[in-house]
Amino acid sequence: MRKIDLAFFLCLLCPALACATTPEWVKSAAQQPIKKYADDVNVVTLLDEQDYSVLESGEIVWHVRTVLRILRPEGKAAAHFGVGFRNDSHVNYLRSWTIMPGGQEFESRDKDVLERTAFTYEVYSDHKVKYLKAEGAEVGSVLAFEFERKERPYTFQLTWYLQRIDPVEHARFLLHLPPHWEYRSSWINHPESQAANEGSAYVWDIKDINGVQREDAMPSWRAVAGVMIVTLFSEKTKGRTYANWSDFGLWYAQLSAGMREPSPALQLKVRELAPANLSLLERIQALSRFAQKEIRYAAIEIGIGGYRPHAAADIFANRYGDCKDKATVLSSMLNEIGVRSYYVLVHTDRGVFTEKSPPNLGFNHVILAIQLPESSQAKAMPAVFQHPRLGQLLIFDPTNDLVPFGEIPYYEQDNYGLLVNGEGGDLIHLPLSSPELNRITRTARLTLLPGGGMKADVEEVRTGTEAYLGRRMYRDRTETERKKIMENQLRRAMSVFELESVETANLDAIDREFTIHYKFSADHYAKDAGPLLLVRLRPLGEKARDINTKKARLYDFEFFGPTLQTDAFEFSLPEGYKVDELPEAGKASFPFGVYSSKSENSGNTLRYSREYKVESTSVPAGQVPELKKFFEQITADERRMAVLKKSD
Repeated sequence: MRKIDLAFFLCLLCPALACATTPEWVKSAAQQPIKKYADDVNVVTLLDEQDYSVLESGEIVWHVRTVLRILRPEGKAAAHFGVGFRNDSHVNYLRSWTIMPGGQEFESRDKDVLERTAFTYEVYSDHKVKYLKAEGAEVGSVLAFEFERKERPYTFQLTWYLQRIDPVEHARFLLHLPPHWEYRSSWINHPESQAANEGSAYVWDIKDINGVQREDAMPSWRAVAGVMIVTLFSEKTKGRTYANWSDFGLWYAQLSAGMREPSPALQLKVRELAPANLSLLERIQALSRFAQKEIRYAAIEIGIGGYRPHAAADIFANRYGDCKDKATVLSSMLNEIGVRSYYVLVHTDRGVFTEKSPPNLGFNHVILAIQLPESSQAKAMPAVFQHPRLGQLLIFDPTNDLVPFGEIPYYEQDNYGLLVNGEGGDLIHLPLSSPELNRITRTARLTLLPGGGMKADVEEVRTGTEAYLGRRMYRDRTETERKKIMENQLRRAMSVFELESVETANLDAIDREFTIHYKFSADHYAKDAGPLLLVRLRPLGEKARDINTKKARLYDFEFFGPTLQTDAFEFSLPEGYKVDELPEAGKASFPFGVYSSKSENSGNTLRYSREYKVESTSVPAGQVPELKKFFEQITADERRMAVLKKSD
């Protein structure tokens, strides 16, 4: 009797602990032998089971079971679990269980499940999340989550990320289809696996999936993770499924049909901004600048509004919208001057889409392709794409207000996007700019002092991607914050210094070069060795990267993009010193990049110049050892010193 009373008391005091009824599927997963993993693995997924039941009505019931084991303290964050939903879907339930290392068991209650909006930066969205935090999350604990969501999808396609950041010991995907429904599976970054028939379900069962290895400068994990995409076909899916990219483009064209109709106010604004006496290219540029600068980024995404743009007249009247809205209002305005334009759907992480990607709704951004008459280009522009049927297309992103007309953001270069036209769509390879258009030209006047100190006056002039990166770093910063940014950069080159000033030019004039001018002093920059001074010739602008090659590289090494960077350092020698020894010229040449440097002496002036050039956006994984050699040769040059000697 006393034991029963005690159990009842514990239920009242801590019901999640004392009255836990942990399911057998959780216990079974928890009892599997513990495997050894690398020291940086925080969590291992013991079971990931995704069960999709497609109803005859076209609704889909998604049932998920997940079991995790926490391996390191950082893995405790896995206790937080959420399920997204919208107004057209419903989470039937969400629950969790915990088995702690000592055997204690916890179970969540309905009151533990909370609800919140998924985003905070939008004006309004019906994206919401039901979430809970599992109790007892400690190193060694096993956490399990189960939920069911019912929805009526806009498109009949299912995406299974079977590979995660951390390893998965057992992954299952179950598909239940009504009679006369068919499916097609496509595999990305993983060998194709055939489904087995288990009763009424098609089942994919995969074990021991390695996690996505963390590597320096690797592509986005979405670009390298193993994925299966399942596309469904039936009489009910017509118009909401796609067998190829042309079908996908046609679906989006129909979804956005009629959204570009102008209002009288919009037409009046077009006449004001782009009068007929301007050249066609000037008119296009003026309208593009309006969409880029005057339409504030803010999203209202309710239901299908997450995919379909709002009406151009409303976007113009309200002066705000998200990426597809900004593209829509610009397309409407361009049409008023007789210029056609087309939506381009992209993902802002390069590599998520490639020329081999199956048609799928994995895009997260919309930009515009503007059709240019052959005679309209005053000069070559790096954002121009030559389409075999539509001719010259200028790729323009009205959402990014730091990239000028005629250029394309670095993350969209060498990327793939779906060009949507009235007849369908095709996947296109977006253009890549040349190194010469993405420059950092650094010049510095450096005065060496007898005790080894140095005073520096430096100017950096940036263009293209380098200008964008510089503006992104310095814009919307206070003077104090800008000094801290520069101090952090200088700290990589020297330990003791004093930054005197930082000034920028053309921060908001994105059509012009971006300039940073700064002054600093550094005590004991040169090493005092009796009658000698040892001077490192590269005081600023470290180019080399440290690459770990102890493990075989799995993924490509990513750059922002092509770049050409030159340094010209002019040292004024301290009184009473002359150059005694200069290092040899530096040189490194590989298919992906070249580097060269030289030093020379003229009277009391020592000059050091160098050039660093990268030709592409990435280096294949198999060539990363060569990239390491490239950086090692640069590092050796960056450490070289000139020897100054006191005059007799």
